[in-house]
Amino acid sequence: MSEDNTLLIDSGGYVLKLIEKILSTNIEIKGTENLPLDKPKIFVANHFTRIEALIVPYALYNLTKRKVGVIADDSIFKYFGNILKDFGALPKSTPNRNNIILSDILQGTKDWMIFPEGQMVKGKKIIKEENHYCVTVNGKTEKVFTGAAFFALSSQLLREDYIANRITDKKSFNTQYLMTDNETVTKDETVLIPINISYSPLRTGKNFLTDISEKIFSDMSEHFKEEIEIESNIVLHSKIIIHILKPISTKEITQNFHLQDLNKKHHSDIDHEIIINAFRYKLTHDFMKTIYENLTIRFDHLFVAILHFYPNDFINKQHFKRLLYLIAHKIKNSTLQYDEEIEKNFIHLISFEEYAPFEDVLKIATKDAIIAETDKNYVISKENLLEGYTHDTIRLKNILKVFLNEVLIIEDVVKMVEQYCQLPKKDIDAMLLIHLINQEKDEYLQDYLHWAKDEDIKPKEVGEPYFIQTEKSNIGIIALHGFCSAPMEVHEMATYLNKKGFNVYAPRLRGHGTTPEDLKERHWNQWYESLSRAIIIATLMYDEVYIVGFSTGGLLALLSQKKQTKKLKGIICINAALKLNDIRIKAVVPAINFWNDLVSAFNANAYQKEFIPNNAEYPLINYSKHYIKSINELHALMQETSKILKTITLPVAVFQASNDPVVNPKSANEIFEEISSKNKKLQFFDFHNHVMIRGSNSKVVFDEIIEFVKSVSLK
Repeated sequence: MSEDNTLLIDSGGYVLKLIEKILSTNIEIKGTENLPLDKPKIFVANHFTRIEALIVPYALYNLTKRKVGVIADDSIFKYFGNILKDFGALPKSTPNRNNIILSDILQGTKDWMIFPEGQMVKGKKIIKEENHYCVTVNGKTEKVFTGAAFFALSSQLLREDYIANRITDKKSFNTQYLMTDNETVTKDETVLIPINISYSPLRTGKNFLTDISEKIFSDMSEHFKEEIEIESNIVLHSKIIIHILKPISTKEITQNFHLQDLNKKHHSDIDHEIIINAFRYKLTHDFMKTIYENLTIRFDHLFVAILHFYPNDFINKQHFKRLLYLIAHKIKNSTLQYDEEIEKNFIHLISFEEYAPFEDVLKIATKDAIIAETDKNYVISKENLLEGYTHDTIRLKNILKVFLNEVLIIEDVVKMVEQYCQLPKKDIDAMLLIHLINQEKDEYLQDYLHWAKDEDIKPKEVGEPYFIQTEKSNIGIIALHGFCSAPMEVHEMATYLNKKGFNVYAPRLRGHGTTPEDLKERHWNQWYESLSRAIIIATLMYDEVYIVGFSTGGLLALLSQKKQTKKLKGIICINAALKLNDIRIKAVVPAINFWNDLVSAFNANAYQKEFIPNNAEYPLINYSKHYIKSINELHALMQETSKILKTITLPVAVFQASNDPVVNPKSANEIFEEISSKNKKLQFFDFHNHVMIRGSNSKVVFDEIIEFVKSVSLK
């Protein structure tokens, strides 16, 4: 334990170590730049769990090195009394509580955190009546309390009177506010700091902590058992997001006081209560609005908001996912707060394969009878979705309603979701197509500009993705380039296929077509995501889609078997790089990896070998060197492809140069033998080079592609 953490030295060391562990792994603190370290602070936050009274003050203490007091329900002191007291917490029933808080704020010795909602709002049902935010619990609605505004304004007014020597009886003042003769009021103003607390993900279910708690606390009530289940799952599985928002100056409020409205008296001559009452309600409204509107919006929120606002009681599965994708990107590009976890593999949501966050929340919706599935649609039970249950049961019985309540108070989110849900499917599809095409273009431009000054940068046209279209066909062919290459590599093939009546689309795999340095920073999953986006684009444009993948592109094409779409009709892999001939890859790279690990162990990173030269067949297009990190990613892709070969059932053509100097021709045999496709073809070509899709002899390969596509299409 560090010396700074003297706060934690108490009889509850085990629990505090657990809290430290939580803070080191599961806490994300945003907005630390909004913390004025030297000023007395009153933090105001939304309230959903009991552990907030422990974790948030401690997290703030770690940032400011000043204790943060909190008012906690008397019942929690039964279990965590010693810990809470060492944190500086007070039970609600503490005599003289207000003067204790004002004393700390006046002297600047301790900050305070207040939950204006007055209680845990388990259902998150917040409504707005006129200019007041209100909490609804078990059908009873109460306004959010203005106590935090009172403490902030009162402490600042008292401070200003004290500094201006307007306190006539300082002895009584010191007694009232628990100050000794040697203690004084700090000149720094009181600031109010709003905080939004949210959790990602938020799930229910029994776990080992619930089991232990039931054994230790045999007299637990049902509502406390509910709290243990929710909060233990947060500790074990959730990221706690503490978003510190811009501070509110109380000095500005007192200095900007409207004298003309109070007979132009100086505010020192006016009773503090009048001034406080003039501002406490608007001030409370403003900071609660800030708190609620800075919710970190998660995938769960968008999922349930669409279910709520969709005008029908059923929704097409594919349409649902596309709505989610577009709305998420709209929110990401707005001023709203956005959980960056959504970004991980997000393209898979709409690319015809499983996306874990979607499957996770779908499972909850199905369990709670909010969604039922048919072959093509989700049937929505809005009655079950809106079931509020009770304060102590809603989080266990209908957690999606809790998520819905969180976003219903955010007007911008409501308007956005309502607008998108009203659009017909064809409009959403058109918007998605434009979005994805622009995304690919922007991605390339950003990557290119980032590396523009690199000495190895390729001409811009080399890496640009492109379409070659025809109105004669509804068939689209995705032409996929190889490792360390670019879309220009497949241009001869694309042009030939187009002249024969096919639409051709040549996407760029991330990290390619720019510089070797760019590729060094990429993982093979990013190449696969580039193909995933290309498949969505192609299925939005064409009735039938085929993938022609060259070399590494062939491996990615085989991986696309995971895409569950009827529009994907077949795969052609050309010199698919499942096994390599290059002795540098097979022998030198493992040796270099060993060397790099060795020198790294001795902190001699300057002696590491980063790349090997590449004697490229087409230097204009291909990179002149292979970074070891990039080769390792290629190796990982080769292994991943090998694992899924038996699952492939799509029609597949395997084309291979019989004397390929780069890819071992045995690759073709292995692919052909391992795949489970009923319609499969293996053909060798008498080529002595690797890039057999360029040059005068390549026509024979292109014709075989056309023959295979036509044979599959006719069926």
